[in-house]
Amino acid sequence: MDRNLVNIQDLSTQTAAGAHQTSASSQELSRLAISFNDLVGRFKV
Repeated sequence: MDRNLVNIQDLSTQTAAGAHQTSASSQELSRLAISFNDLVGRFKV
């Protein structure tokens, strides 16, 4: 039983870390999209 609780705790920690990484990647992607839109806007005729 103890081992199962440790496994659940480990998986919870990994899930939280994955969620944090996903959030950070999403924010970076958003920043890049804004920058890309700005650059594309400079080429409009």
